[in-house]
Amino acid sequence: MGKLKLIVFDMAGTTVDDVIGGTPLVLKSYDDAFRKYGVIVPMNVLNDQRGKDKKTVIKEFGGLHADKIYAFFVDALLKNVSRVGEIEGTRGVFSYLHELGVYVAVGSGFPLAVSKAIINHLEWEKNGLIDYWTCSEVVGISRPNPAMIYAMMKHLNVSDPSRVMKVDDTFKGIEEGVRAGAITIGVLTGTHSREKLQSANPTTILESVKDLTVYLKTKNYI
Repeated sequence: MGKLKLIVFDMAGTTVDDVIGGTPLVLKSYDDAFRKYGVIVPMNVLNDQRGKDKKTVIKEFGGLHADKIYAFFVDALLKNVSRVGEIEGTRGVFSYLHELGVYVAVGSGFPLAVSKAIINHLEWEKNGLIDYWTCSEVVGISRPNPAMIYAMMKHLNVSDPSRVMKVDDTFKGIEEGVRAGAITIGVLTGTHSREKLQSANPTTILESVKDLTVYLKTKNYI
């Protein structure tokens, strides 16, 4: 295995802090949208869906009201984009990787409009902190299918998945990386426990993205 050429980061819970008033924005928006149309989905069930394409989740649980629920959900997310921030250390890790010539990409199960709004709000693309981003809506299929990772590899001309790393706070996101043949790193800044992440068989689990730099040096990945 050669040195890493690309690291793919998840957004909410991994690099994006979406906790508002003690609850992740994604979960609150799900809950509000479902309840608006009389659909009750337990919070633990919603939490298990983290990492998946959001429209896919709403179609699964929303029944005949799925389209209206999804529209309400997207609107709720967009109204709160200005309230999200970065997970501590994210910007420094991105900059460090670029100094070493490693591509940085971000992917999400957020809708396209929401993904774009968050990236614009955090000014990642504007400031050259990321090389590429996409979301499940663009590639047309949800995690754990590795289509997003493959799309990033193709765009950045990276052919060997063993030189790719996936960093994620969700079971589905780790499984995506495993299926792609990438090195996989779980982080504990989301809502999935260490045990939950471990069941997806990641290469390792770190407390946070801010710990990635030291780990990469220790393991001679860069």
